[in-house]
Amino acid sequence: MSEHPTKPRFGDAAVRLGYVSADALNVALSEQERQRQNAGSAGQIGALLMEKGLLTREQITAVLRHVSGSDLPLSEDGIRLAARLKVLHPAASNVIGITGTLADDAAQAAVELAVALAVMEQGQVLLIDANLRNPSLHLALGTEAAPGWMERIRLDEAAGPAQATAIAALSLMPAGQVEGDFVALSMSPEAGERLQACRQRYRYVLVNLGQVLHHPEAAVVASRCDGVVTVLRAGHSQKSELRDLQRLLQGLKVGLSGIVLASAAGRAERRRA
Repeated sequence: MSEHPTKPRFGDAAVRLGYVSADALNVALSEQERQRQNAGSAGQIGALLMEKGLLTREQITAVLRHVSGSDLPLSEDGIRLAARLKVLHPAASNVIGITGTLADDAAQAAVELAVALAVMEQGQVLLIDANLRNPSLHLALGTEAAPGWMERIRLDEAAGPAQATAIAALSLMPAGQVEGDFVALSMSPEAGERLQACRQRYRYVLVNLGQVLHHPEAAVVASRCDGVVTVLRAGHSQKSELRDLQRLLQGLKVGLSGIVLASAAGRAERRRA
């Protein structure tokens, strides 16, 4: 058996949990190294083990939960969408917006996707709560409500860094103190400049947009993203809403990166369409 001086945390956890053997992990690591040498990039260990039939999606979720070591929400849907984004947006830095026909669905999906990207070791992830009408991400991730996005727009770096979460690779910029003409502020050129500055520092910047179809500031922020993920609620969302959103994004020259279907029962039955 060949020895590798440093194994990814995911691989170590999969072995410790008894899902794969050390020999199987070393074979996957060797394959990953060959891919890196031949193509300059390589697939994730979890994906390689799944391709070989050695791990199921459920086991990957369990390993990632073990690796994260936290109670933050990690779902199979978030993992699948995170893998999809890696293919659709392979650039060194990407800004992805998340919207929904219901604001709460968008917020939940944004958190799940951010956690999945962070624990899959895709680089540093920043989650911004730009839903200024109903900010909630600080509650989901257990951080302070301010300072945040509003202070960053007004004061730039003087507002301080993003807030840490229970996962080292994931930071949150909450909405902050929402006051005054926040609509005009979030649509301002300064807001666009701050978002671009975040892009330069993080592998992924995820932006909770709230309801793009109903709020003009959300549409403006969406126009500054590389792609948008939308969450539709079963029994609530109409086909016309998806068509309207697609037309809006086309007008903004922003692609639709994914669709998540949330069941009427809530997050537990959410799946990606």
